[in-house]
Amino acid sequence: MHVDNVIDFIAKKKEREALKREKELEHYVALHCTMDQPENIDALVASKELEVKDHTLFLGFLSILKDEQIEPVNIFQDVFTLEPVHFETAYNMKWWSVVQLAFTFLSILKENEPHTYHEFLGL
Repeated sequence: MHVDNVIDFIAKKKEREALKREKELEHYVALHCTMDQPENIDALVASKELEVKDHTLFLGFLSILKDEQIEPVNIFQDVFTLEPVHFETAYNMKWWSVVQLAFTFLSILKENEPHTYHEFLGL
């Protein structure tokens, strides 16, 4: 018996739990994180659960927005304003991916420009 074929049950369980948690977060954000409910967005920003850890990815996204002549503030507001299907149709981007990038944007904004952060959310 080769050790290469051993199934790591604990890793598989953690992977399933992580996927389940992500789906729960996606559902929660879709229903409860709108510009009409900024306190829910603020709570998730504070938890840092949805922040993209790789800021290189975030900077790459900003570069794409610049190439497409899309203002970052507009897309990050729209991700919390439009229904997911309408957002994807309008921007031709995956709503959930942009949500995660929006939380990165908001985390950076909250840390570096708290006044602008509060203005953005209307707090």
